[in-house]
Amino acid sequence: MVDETPPLFILTGPTACGKTGAGVELALRLGTEIISADSVQVYKYFDIGSAKPSPEQLAMVSHHLVGVAQPEEEFNAARFRDEALAIASSLWAEGKLPLVVGGTGLYIKAITQGLNLAGQIGEEAEAELERLWNLGGQKLLYEKLQKDDPEWAARIHPNDTFRTRRGVGVLLTTGRRMSQIFSANPDKPARHVLTLVMDIPKDILRKRITARVEEMMSKGWTEELNMLKEMGYNMAHKPMRAIGYKEMFAVHQGTMDPLDVKEAIVRGTWALARRQLTWWRSVKDSVIVSLDGEETAAMTAEVILSRDEVRKYFSLHGVKA
Repeated sequence: MVDETPPLFILTGPTACGKTGAGVELALRLGTEIISADSVQVYKYFDIGSAKPSPEQLAMVSHHLVGVAQPEEEFNAARFRDEALAIASSLWAEGKLPLVVGGTGLYIKAITQGLNLAGQIGEEAEAELERLWNLGGQKLLYEKLQKDDPEWAARIHPNDTFRTRRGVGVLLTTGRRMSQIFSANPDKPARHVLTLVMDIPKDILRKRITARVEEMMSKGWTEELNMLKEMGYNMAHKPMRAIGYKEMFAVHQGTMDPLDVKEAIVRGTWALARRQLTWWRSVKDSVIVSLDGEETAAMTAEVILSRDEVRKYFSLHGVKA
């Protein structure tokens, strides 16, 4: 018997784990389209440093929410939720399985769990978070959270950097505790979600991050940054504050040595990858897909499609792969 609950198929994981290529292969096998869940790829002109799908990949499979917003626009989780669900509805109407691919956890949570999006982090709060992190790292931030919002702190692991930063940041921005905000969460939407989390060995992931940063540099990331500056974009614009772009901009401003920029970007990207893994491993019912890191995109898709959880999910919704 086919389940009539609208399905959402999610492919996520840490940055540089190979989501984009695997997503394209899955979309081809499933005869569907991709909804991108990436908070930087959504912006126009920020191409190389956000690792947008290549022109060849974009030609092979339709990608939604890639390069759709001007850098001066506010594109947040609430807007993503509204636009992504409108696209998903169109795909459902065509008999297609919406495939969401990306690593921005808050975006995915917004469309899968009815996240209360009242708490956003402002620029001043972001700066204070960085100051506290530089003073005492995760330990200091978690201690502050324990003091200011003990109920929220008790719900998360002391090493959960993502939720710790968000808890402190939202309180600094809005004056509201995350425990207050989440007590007002709406019920979980009536969608049947299957979330696949790609996980590769940490040493392989670190090497892939380094290789990707080097590739971005060779593809003209510096020239892209020059173009963005000439267009008038700077640190006042949200995508310029993303990992990689903020370091490149610092070089152009003379506040970072060009010889240090690559390692700074690798270090920041690696920290992001760890936060993403912590986030997804804590998500209830997510399916961890362990890989050795040497698979091609097609091989990764085959591993995913062979999982019992995936086959049962497809059978339940009448999906053929």
